[in-house]
Amino acid sequence: MDFGVTFIAIVSMVGFYATVAIIITAITRSKQRRTELQTQVQSKLIDRFGSAPELIDFLQSDAGHQFVEGFHNAPRYAAREKILSGLRRGIITTLLGVALLAIFAADIRDNWGFIYPGCLVLALGLGFFLSTFVSMKLSRSWGLIDDRTESLESRS
Repeated sequence: MDFGVTFIAIVSMVGFYATVAIIITAITRSKQRRTELQTQVQSKLIDRFGSAPELIDFLQSDAGHQFVEGFHNAPRYAAREKILSGLRRGIITTLLGVALLAIFAADIRDNWGFIYPGCLVLALGLGFFLSTFVSMKLSRSWGLIDDRTESLESRS
């Protein structure tokens, strides 16, 4: 085997795993930083009040209600965002799988190499759709997102 081909294969594998590690590290650090900033904001807000009665007066005001409601609604917003994210991933991967299978089906040349990745990516996309559907059902049953009828009634 040629040394150049072996070197390229090794560098490609190491580069791939290094890229995955960098992406995971960046995502973890951004989530950690966001949590730290939220904690700092909450601490500074609590420190601004010199006594417990001042804090109680703030929490009983409209601004205090909105502040507390933000904490109450955070899991709902997170559940909705996860469901939408799963739906986006499902659409993209399903369409990519269909495109790969369309290339195979075009039969312009010997396109047998597209059937395996096409089937895998299509199955992955359908798995994302199924996962999103299950997440939506569980989120509704756990009260993280409202039913359609309740959200429509609240809008009118």
